[in-house]
Amino acid sequence: MGVLGDRFPDRQIQSYVGRCLNPGRVLYLFCGFTTPPKDKYLVLLCPRVTPRPLLFFINSRIRPYIQRHPDLLNCQVLLEASHYSFLSHDSFIDCSKVIDRFDCSAIRSQLVNDIGRIKGELDRDTKREIIQVVQLARTISPHHKRLIIESLKELA
Repeated sequence: MGVLGDRFPDRQIQSYVGRCLNPGRVLYLFCGFTTPPKDKYLVLLCPRVTPRPLLFFINSRIRPYIQRHPDLLNCQVLLEASHYSFLSHDSFIDCSKVIDRFDCSAIRSQLVNDIGRIKGELDRDTKREIIQVVQLARTISPHHKRLIIESLKELA
């Protein structure tokens, strides 16, 4: 069985993917830079930043290292599985570390090849919570803070 996107013309898929690349969108991307390389959920924060958009990882649990460091623990935003249908269990957005390891074309390519990798969108409350956490995060540069806050504020 093929993927859903196989049933639509290329032009329509490209257009759909382009419309979905907005702040607060949750994507399921292959991350060749993780150890081990694997598919991960990520939140798209600043899709228009070139050449590398800004994202946050979504993790299924909070690692012990983060639990022992209050500055990092305060940067975890809960996503309840009961509120987000694409999750099978409660998860956490790690707002302590900005991911800028993908270029725009790599993200588009993964999504065009499988539009099922576009998982959903964060609600306004979660976007507001991310903004609050980012404002206080000591691990994010002022430049990235400004970009993330401006990008999400438009939608929160």
